[in-house]
Amino acid sequence: MIYYALREAALCGVEEIIVIVNPKKRTLIEYLEEEWREELGEEGIRPPRLRLLEQPLPRGSGDALWRAREFLREGPFLWMMPDFVLLGGPPPALQILRALNPLEAKSAVGVIRIEPGQGRLFGNVGIVRGEWKGKRVLSIRGLSGKRAEPLEPNRPLLKAIGRWLLLPSIFPLLVKHRQLGPEWDDTPALQALCEKEEVVGVLLEGRGFDVGNILGYQAANSAY
Repeated sequence: MIYYALREAALCGVEEIIVIVNPKKRTLIEYLEEEWREELGEEGIRPPRLRLLEQPLPRGSGDALWRAREFLREGPFLWMMPDFVLLGGPPPALQILRALNPLEAKSAVGVIRIEPGQGRLFGNVGIVRGEWKGKRVLSIRGLSGKRAEPLEPNRPLLKAIGRWLLLPSIFPLLVKHRQLGPEWDDTPALQALCEKEEVVGVLLEGRGFDVGNILGYQAANSAY
């Protein structure tokens, strides 16, 4: 899953990748220090520079993003979660970049459609509402937070996935909307971003899978 995300970033022309790692996961660190480059080279893909930043404890995605802030102050960057896999379409981050006007500095996120009966294959966060601006592009005005009950939609829903194009303006929101507790989640800041300014949603071509969910992981393996 991590290799898919690294490969996707390379295909987007990213020059440097920052990976947030637990320093105790030596096997992963050794893989990132060398092996993934060899795998990319076997595909004829030039690997970007890679920087490892440590997150000693699993304190959430917001904490991970905050640790990378000093390297992300110069312009837009991709915020990628490797627990999402897309089959049957171009890499999701590449689809997002191709859908945007390069002269406009806007945040954006990949979106998939969840049909009735598919809810349990996905996490229960990130349902979007907005206004369509084109065939596959919408202006997002709202983003749902985490909830205890699983998704059980009786109608199609649009869900944001772990592929965001963000600007450095996300960092003040990350601090402002940090919640008390051991986990610093990025969702409240992303919700505030959608309410504060226009965030572009790009409906992705292909079939998406939440492989951080055991049922989604099994579905992805069956479809592969």
